[in-house]
Amino acid sequence: MKSFGQKIAAILLLAAVTATGAAAQNFPNKPVRFILGFGTGGPTDVIARTLADEISKDLGQRVIVENKTGASGNIATQDVASAEADGTTFLIAATPLAVNHSLFPEFGVKFGRDIVAVAAIGANENVLVVRPALGVSTLAEFVERARTKPNALSYATVGVGSSSHLAGVAFDLRTGATMLAVSYRGGGDALKDLLGGQVDAWFAPIPSVLGAVQSGQLIALATTGPARAGLLPAVPTMAEAGFPGFDIRLWVGLFAPKGVTAPVMQTIEKAAARAIASPEMQTALQRQGISPLPMSREEFTEFVNLEISRWKAVVAAIKK
Repeated sequence: MKSFGQKIAAILLLAAVTATGAAAQNFPNKPVRFILGFGTGGPTDVIARTLADEISKDLGQRVIVENKTGASGNIATQDVASAEADGTTFLIAATPLAVNHSLFPEFGVKFGRDIVAVAAIGANENVLVVRPALGVSTLAEFVERARTKPNALSYATVGVGSSSHLAGVAFDLRTGATMLAVSYRGGGDALKDLLGGQVDAWFAPIPSVLGAVQSGQLIALATTGPARAGLLPAVPTMAEAGFPGFDIRLWVGLFAPKGVTAPVMQTIEKAAARAIASPEMQTALQRQGISPLPMSREEFTEFVNLEISRWKAVVAAIKK
């Protein structure tokens, strides 16, 4: 027979469970915010807004995208980590979230402790393109040139810690090459100088250079993902071209502040999965050269932790 204290504890537990269930059923009862550390109009912004529209339809509540740029995405990350964990504020983040753990060790927000994974959205690879006048047509020829003539070959980046820069540093570490990084304000300037011969190569987002590759203005040597890119099926991966294990992709995912209840997390995770599978989202991903990244919340958590560990060596090379 239960004691009076045990009965009270059971009643309180039942009340807590009932309250949590009721809260989950009423969620969301106000607009949801997606905070994005990238500017408007870019691939990640397009994906975030399409995802917000689809989840809004699913949940019957408005989902607002807010762009909070700066500090390599850390401003947006801090904003979400500091938000109330009521399931109405989420972070749309990408590969820099993992890179920043090593690039900015003093940054106070940590994955797993302050923010947690909700859903993987997708990932895209870059393509190493060179100007035809360089006189190389294969990755092997490019690597040989970069190895034998340190800093003679230059490659465009769109800033320290950008996917193009990280791919270049990872390429040097993996191949034993030494290239000269040249920073640009954006992809448009990088492409202009590559076509004009002011820079030799670029680890570029595929949609940015697809037309130039198809017209012969640029030569595509290899893509940086684990499988051939759908937009460039004839171009080998780095692994196929002689460097197995090379996998540098820009991934995008949905994150939440630590402390959001499990039922609410499940609601958002399922809504995100349905949104990603929608025709509208599939079209948006395809147009940006992004492939879906099908993972459970637990798998995505493990993936991000592995990414954090994997980028340490690359960041260490950047800081030298």
